[in-house]
Amino acid sequence: MTLSEEIGACQECRSLLSYGRLETDDKPYLVFTVDKDWKPPNGIVNVLFIAESPPWDRIAKQPYFYNVSDERNAGLRKEVLKHLNFGHLEEFRDKGYFLIDAIKCRLNKKDRSNIPLAVLETCSTKFLGREISVLRPKVIFVLVNSAKMALQGLHGISEFSDFKELINHNVTDEFDKMLCGYRVILCVYPGGQTRKYKLRIRRSFSKIA
Repeated sequence: MTLSEEIGACQECRSLLSYGRLETDDKPYLVFTVDKDWKPPNGIVNVLFIAESPPWDRIAKQPYFYNVSDERNAGLRKEVLKHLNFGHLEEFRDKGYFLIDAIKCRLNKKDRSNIPLAVLETCSTKFLGREISVLRPKVIFVLVNSAKMALQGLHGISEFSDFKELINHNVTDEFDKMLCGYRVILCVYPGGQTRKYKLRIRRSFSKIA
């Protein structure tokens, strides 16, 4: 079974959350054939973006970073492409950029700001470390604090032991350092209620743009 097939088959978190918070049967990474259609040419990943989880509104409009049929001028894709000065998602891919979510299922965060740590830990342990090992990106660009927590959660694996240093930092710290052979950059989520960090976000993206 391939890693993508394992992600698709995983139901481990079904018992961790009350009904309605996690959609374990809807994994956009599989639905939108990300592994097949959106990996950079020749598999060379210059920058690996790690976000938190796919958006929850799955039924009405299917929002998702790689859903190119969703033409609304909003969301994470709009912000990332704007900061990189890219005109479309194909350019993002062809420049060697790739984005994955720390949590693979759609997570309902409405009225609840906390991210379920058990879910984050499960996805991190089962998938994130293996994805990084396979993709071997030159840069890991972390797009939100929960994604940073997923990354630092890998420090118990010898290959990623240096990621323990992330425990002492927040995404607002403008962290930029080599860890375990990867250049790791932390960035505040570019959108929503983060306007007060606009300059920090711009500086973080300027390091890779």
